[in-house]
Amino acid sequence: MIIKMQRLVGIFLKVGTILSTLSFIISTLIQIYGRFFMEKAPSWTEEAARLFFVFAIAFSSGLAMKGNFYVSFDFIFKKITAEWQTRIKKITYIFVIILCTIIVAYGLLLVQAGWQEQSPSMKFPMAIAFMSIPLLGFAIAFYAFIKMIKIFKTKKE
Repeated sequence: MIIKMQRLVGIFLKVGTILSTLSFIISTLIQIYGRFFMEKAPSWTEEAARLFFVFAIAFSSGLAMKGNFYVSFDFIFKKITAEWQTRIKKITYIFVIILCTIIVAYGLLLVQAGWQEQSPSMKFPMAIAFMSIPLLGFAIAFYAFIKMIKIFKTKKE
């Protein structure tokens, strides 16, 4: 079941990353076109590009955790024993999960409050933009949890 859920979350995050990145590019191109070839560039494109960029980061954050693409300073880490490396990884993933769970919880409160606020130029509820916060927290926590499970399983076998 975890493998199926991992696959579904991975597909969701990949599709979200691709769609939000493409939307970011398209809205930016519309803005560039508007500045050069129109009297006045559409005002919504700047806000849309910013929103799509934020969602591209939120969607891709979990994929970065999954693929070990975050920056790490391992020059000291590689000099310690494998046992200590495993301990440090466990502690790190536990703290990442705790932090991201807090981010999700408070992000959901922000989303709830954001339904009453409108974006400046596009006039959609800010809750939509704020949904990127719990999404980012969930995505990172999910893959940190998967990595932590693998570490604990490897040690027992």
